[in-house]
Amino acid sequence: MDNGRNTVAERQVVVVGAGNAGLCAGIAALQAGATAVSVLEAAPEQLRGGNSSLTRTMRFSWQGSPFITSLLREADKGRVDEILAGRTGYADEQYLADWLAVSGDQVDVALIESIVRRSTDTITWMRDFGQRWAPRPTPLPGDVPIVLDGGGQSLQDRNFARFEQLGGTVFYDSAVTGFEKTAGDRYLLHGSGPAFPMLADALVLASAGFEANTRLRERHLGVEWREVKLRGVPFNEGAPLAAAVDLGADTAGNWEKCHTTPQGINLPDHMLPGQMHKSHGLARYAYPLGVVVNREGRRFFDESGGYSNLTYVTLGQKIQEQPGKIAFQIFDDKVVSAGALPKGYVGDPASVSVSSLEEGARRLGIDAANLTAEIQRLHDGQAEKRLDTPPFLFVPVVCGLTFTYGGLSVTPDAEVRGGGEPISGLYAAGVIVGGLYDQGYPGGTGLMAGAVLGRAAGTSAARHAIRSRGGEARVGTAAG
Repeated sequence: MDNGRNTVAERQVVVVGAGNAGLCAGIAALQAGATAVSVLEAAPEQLRGGNSSLTRTMRFSWQGSPFITSLLREADKGRVDEILAGRTGYADEQYLADWLAVSGDQVDVALIESIVRRSTDTITWMRDFGQRWAPRPTPLPGDVPIVLDGGGQSLQDRNFARFEQLGGTVFYDSAVTGFEKTAGDRYLLHGSGPAFPMLADALVLASAGFEANTRLRERHLGVEWREVKLRGVPFNEGAPLAAAVDLGADTAGNWEKCHTTPQGINLPDHMLPGQMHKSHGLARYAYPLGVVVNREGRRFFDESGGYSNLTYVTLGQKIQEQPGKIAFQIFDDKVVSAGALPKGYVGDPASVSVSSLEEGARRLGIDAANLTAEIQRLHDGQAEKRLDTPPFLFVPVVCGLTFTYGGLSVTPDAEVRGGGEPISGLYAAGVIVGGLYDQGYPGGTGLMAGAVLGRAAGTSAARHAIRSRGGEARVGTAAG
């Protein structure tokens, strides 16, 4: 197609965003019969992978050790009883209860339930195209017992490999700035980079939220979020999300909240693919073993209110609200000498080990009188949670922003709604989807939701594209 100025590349299915959700969509579209499928990635090739490359956990339903065995790399299959440590399963009902207990009330319960109930089958699908899992190295209470083999970086390497093996193409340095629906009920995409303009029979949006956009953070989250360190990549500016809203897409989710985590104060301004180990080394999730206070020496969070993988996002949000946007996790020698803390804690150059609480407060600028009074109140009320054995380890922590919660309203088939009804040929998966989280985030659900809805979006998009051309599976491409 020629618009008089530029040659327009035509595709059956175009996926915006090359995170786990987008690549799952691309793989599913090709498996469903589409043969002209492209993924558009804003990052350069050497920095591909998105936030998905920086994590390693997927929370899924499972029953019985044979299923877990089927997911493990060969070297670990004989260790399944040790890995599970007596656990026999994680039922859909428990998964859903955990999600809803943490997420808050203003969520799309039907959509969440559909994700939970498809999680086991989606994990099997991913295993069948090459994904593998390994034992979690240092599990904390409540953790999923296995993690992706090689973490998110290897997850993404395997996703890219499978997508390209099936015939998909990836355009890098290709940020979508907008799109419009044509008279022929197709989507014309605009942007910067070699891919544009591009015409799609079906369009899948998997381009995350607006977490990397300073202006949109201030507008939706508040002025206190204008300056915040990103635990994720700097490429998620939110333009495709805004374009969908301009097109008439319905929004969902809490646009004033976001996924945040407690991080070491040496967290850089943002993370990049390839830095997964650095990212995990900066995580500060062992707070249930100690006490968390702010610079005023006040506790502002119930550290023992639940497993860390169900409450760490809430703590991250609250740290951003504290004086100086900083907090301090404090542990006594009972915890430290038992080796209960991850290596990142003990090796943190910003942490201090001191003989008294007063000394730790003085060295880190914490109100000592308030701190000692707070710890005494804690001892009086919770005999099982005592901070009374020196030396004490003080670990300063900040908030790291991973992604935003506000997004698009979708059906369980990943169709984007407009005016309450599906918009023909438009689908979404991953963090760009709203309605999954309101106040909090249960660990491991993001990658899982992305995979489930990515698979659904790719399958739905391929069927729509093929049907729109009367069953014709292949389209010609004028460029690219």
